[in-house]
Amino acid sequence: MAKKKSIFRRILKFFLVLLVLILVAVGALAACVHFDVVQRSQVDEKVEWLNQKVGLYKLPLVGANQPFEYFLVPVGVVWPEPEPEPETEPEPVTAPTAVAEVKSPAPAPEPKKSREVKISRKELEAQIAEREAAEKKRITKLARIYDNMSPEEAAKALDSVNIDTVALILQRMDESNAGQVLAKMDPVHAAQITQIMFDGQQRRL
Repeated sequence: MAKKKSIFRRILKFFLVLLVLILVAVGALAACVHFDVVQRSQVDEKVEWLNQKVGLYKLPLVGANQPFEYFLVPVGVVWPEPEPEPETEPEPVTAPTAVAEVKSPAPAPEPKKSREVKISRKELEAQIAEREAAEKKRITKLARIYDNMSPEEAAKALDSVNIDTVALILQRMDESNAGQVLAKMDPVHAAQITQIMFDGQQRRL
């Protein structure tokens, strides 16, 4: 029994000494790297092979992403390894129903009724009177303009104007000027204007 204990103690001491030596070596290597005593370029192929096969880049202190990083992650190796995605259960597939439900079409919205605007007879007459007054004012202004033009120019300008508008303008012009303008117009056109002026019933502009 005592021999077994002594053998166990020797083995334990051996592993403790070995562990201490490894830690000292790793610490010394880390110190050399930290103080630029040993450059990464000086690491031989064997150390690179050990780094890839044994996984020295996973060691604390001198491994990848550690305070004294010396062993880099080899090319083509992902470190730290990504966490596996949780498996998702496939959604159950429901069998199609034999008869599809027929949805009734939604009722069409009723068109909005336009609001009827009611105007009293008095307001309507006032609007008509205001419109006629404005029309007379415009015609009077045009008559003054054509009074100051030569008969030839006035006849040429009025030749393409609406015939009712021409009759209204000539009625508000000076009579002698209006006669000279009519004399310079096409005879058929002048006759039509004269008839409208005689009847005194011009169509609405």
